[in-house]
Order: sequence, then C-alpha cells, then structure tokens
Amino acid sequence: MRKFLIKVGLILTAAAGLFIWVRNDASVLAGAHPLGMVDRSGWVAANSHNPDVLNTLESANTGVLFVEIPWEKVEKNPGAFSWQFENDYGSVDLTQLFSRLQRHGIEPVAVLSGGPIYLSHLYPQQPVFRDQLLESLQRFAGAAAEQFGSDVQYWQIGTAINNKEAWGKVLFPLTDGALAEPDPILYSEMLRYAYSAIKEYDSRSTILMGELEFPADCAYHPSNYLQAVADQDAWYAFDIASLSLPTLASSPETATFDACGIMPSTFSGVPSADSVRAVAETLNGIGKKPLWVGNLQFSAPELVQEANTHSTIPEAIASDWLARASALLRAFGSADRVIWSLDPLNNTPGLLALQTYANLSTMISGRYAGSTLTDSTDAYALRFKGGGRVNLLAWYTQGGLNANAMMINGMEGYAPVAYSADSDSLKPKDGITLPVDDGGNIALMVSERPVLISGHPKDIKQTISQAVADSTAQASDGMKAKLSHWLQAQKAKAAIKVSDWAAKQQASLLDTLRVSLEKWIRKSLGLA
Repeated sequence: MRKFLIKVGLILTAAAGLFIWVRNDASVLAGAHPLGMVDRSGWVAANSHNPDVLNTLESANTGVLFVEIPWEKVEKNPGAFSWQFENDYGSVDLTQLFSRLQRHGIEPVAVLSGGPIYLSHLYPQQPVFRDQLLESLQRFAGAAAEQFGSDVQYWQIGTAINNKEAWGKVLFPLTDGALAEPDPILYSEMLRYAYSAIKEYDSRSTILMGELEFPADCAYHPSNYLQAVADQDAWYAFDIASLSLPTLASSPETATFDACGIMPSTFSGVPSADSVRAVAETLNGIGKKPLWVGNLQFSAPELVQEANTHSTIPEAIASDWLARASALLRAFGSADRVIWSLDPLNNTPGLLALQTYANLSTMISGRYAGSTLTDSTDAYALRFKGGGRVNLLAWYTQGGLNANAMMINGMEGYAPVAYSADSDSLKPKDGITLPVDDGGNIALMVSERPVLISGHPKDIKQTISQAVADSTAQASDGMKAKLSHWLQAQKAKAAIKVSDWAAKQQASLLDTLRVSLEKWIRKSLGLA
C-alpha cells in the first residue's frame, strides 16, 4: 500500500506540474472554467472603483468578463490613444479596470469594437477605405496589446460581425444607425491584421473571432460565415469562435433561434443546443476550435408569466433556467464556455441566479460525460467529470414545484451529496447525502428546480486514480491547444514574411515596368 501511494504521489506531482505548465503557458483548456459574463452595457466598467462590484463578481466565480474597447472613443485622431473615456454610466479607465479584474481573479476579454472615426467615409455611398481600415486596425490592436498585454490574455476582434448594424459601425463609424452588408472577406483580412499585431506583442495571447449571430438572412449563418473565413485562408488567425444568442423567450428546452434549419448530425431534442452544436460541427469539420456561446439572457415578461404559472417569483425562474440552459449548451451544444449577460441595473442576473451561476462554475467545470436518462423526454440528469469527482445536474421539464421520484444510475463507488442549484453552500455538511444501492443507483425527489449532485469516490485509490485520469485528460487538451497555438503563430509569422516578400516583388516588378515604359517612350520620341 505504501509503495502504491508513493507511486501515485509521484504521478500526481508530475501530472500537476504538467497541468500547471500547460495552463500558465496560455493554452485554452477546454472546460477549465465553463461560464463567463459580458458587460455589454458598460455599467461594470464605469463602476469598477466600487469594491462591492468586483467583490460580488469574484464571489460569483465569474471566470471571464467581456469588456469593450470602443475604437471611436480611444483613438479619435490617428495614433493618438486615450484609454480613459466616458460612457452612459460614468468614467472608464481601462488600465485600472483590467488590473482590478485580474486582482479579483477575473480574466478580462478585451473586445475591439467600433470603427475609426477619423477615416474618410460618407454614408451610404462610401465606407472607410479598405487599406486605410486595415492599417488603422493593425495600429489600434497593437497599441492595445502593448498597453494591456500584462493584464489581458483574451482579445475579441469585432462584435456581431454578421450583423448589418454592427458592421455598419465599422464601415460608417460616424453615422448612427448605419447598415452595411456583412463582408467575411474583408473581416478575414481584419482578423489577420489584428492577429499578427497582438501575437507580435505576445504570441501566447488568445484571439476570439467577433461573435456570430443567427440571422434571418441564411447567407450570413454562422456556419456559412465560418466557411467563408476558412476559404480566405484566415482560419489560423483566431483561436476561439463565439456565438451571440438572442434573448431566450421560453424555457431552455424549447427555445429556438435559428430559422435557417441547419442542424447537427445527431439530435438531442433541444432546439437551442442542436443549433449551437451544428456550428460546433462546422468548426470541427474545418479545423477544430473551441466555441464560446454568449450574451445569454431571458425575456423579463416570459419570466413573469412563468413565475405566475408556477406560483413563484421571476428571480427563481431565472435561476432555474440559467442552470438548465448552461448545462444543456455545455452538454448537447458542445459549448466550451457559456457567457451570460451582466446588467446589474436590470437585475440581470438576479441574486438567486448569481448564486446558481457561482455553483455551476464549480459543478460543471469538467468534461461532459453523458446523460444518465437517455430514454427520457421530460427529465434530465447531465453528468460532468473533473478533478476526480462526478457532478450531475438533474431536473424535470414538467410539474412545476411538485417533486417526482428520479432514479440515476452509474454511481457505484461514489458518495453523492445533493444540493439545490442555488444553494448558498456546497459543503458536504450542508447537502443531503444520497445512499447508493448495490446496483449503483441513487433515488431522489426532483422538480423543475434543478438539483446539483456531487460525488467523490469512496475509495482513496479510486479517488487518486480518477484525479490523475481527469488531470491527464485536461493536460492533454491543453497540450494540443498549446501546440495548435504555436503552429498558428508560426504560420502567422510565415504569412507576414510571405506578404513582405510579395510586396517587395511587386515593387520590383513595378520598377521594371516603369523603366521599360520609359525606354519605350524615349525610343518612340527619338530620344534613345
């Protein structure tokens, strides 16, 4: 036994060392933190000086927070950058904001948004000129990376890139409400320029493609847009793809938002998750990339209506739906991260939902390991494994607050404890211990309010071996990501070199043509 423990201890030490090396070297570990938030309104950015704001986000295990760097506000004149500006809620100091986020354990995602207001353009006839836009973007991205590189690892290039209004803000940055047809060819060039500028400062930086929406015009469907970027040989120029989902106007199991009907190879029966998975399959088919799903929020009137139906409060419905949507998108949608909209002034998310968010950040952080109720259409028990533990989220889609019996299998060797999804404590003493029968089954009462079940192996050998297996799997994903990012960085450098070479050859050719033309003119005029 002693030899076994020593051997396992050495393996654990090696695995831990490998895991730390991979993680610290800026690889994106799939499932390392499953949730995040986006400060779309800018309220958090303007109130980061208030310690209560960031303390609350830290307590909620926020993970990552998306923060916009509005191009039109930080570079009003070419090359003159000011990282302090005013928004609707007050003053924003990006340098202090990113530093404070890091001190609170929150990873900022810097979103380069908007367009260069100093470039000549006239709506709707003349957008900013392509070459000037690319040159300016490279300068903007490079300056931001140099300014914030010590605090920012994640960079998103653009917002809602297949949305006509958002794209209009890029090409006509001075015109409110400008519309422009999305252009994946031009965006691919922008992506390349921004990628090279940021990676030149720090090759370990992680680049997110601007989020894609599910539009009414299927020509700009995320799958089609991604293929267009790949056709432009710009696939190397981003590390993570992202989707922005519309406000969910019904329960997570029934919500739909893709009118184009592009579906995955296998169906889960959850429309929202199937639509996301179809995009994930496109990513994997072209060249595997992580997929983040963002900007999630619920319709306030729908929450009120659902609360009235179930004789509860809207905040409780929001809490339940946040848990169910997050687990479904992670499990069936193949989303590596689920990003929720943060709008404190509109109670989004509310206190109950924020507590649920904090619990899920811990409980579904591992890899999805299947559903234990594969034959059921109105019940879910989704299993996630990581850190030597198995965690499940279980609920019924019908019955309201009336609890019904549920039998979950595959728990042999584990000591499971159950909690409500919005429990204010996940300590074993504050949960309900669930007995496991001889067949490895547990039985409990479940309603539409999700139940978190966490189990650790009873046997110390199994605990250690499972922890090693989970750490090895995560480290393997990290090493693959690390290698992929390194190869992409080399390709980017090679692309720059090839571009420089091509420019030199073009200049040489033009010189040759100029000299030849000059000789022909002189000869024609009898001056030779």
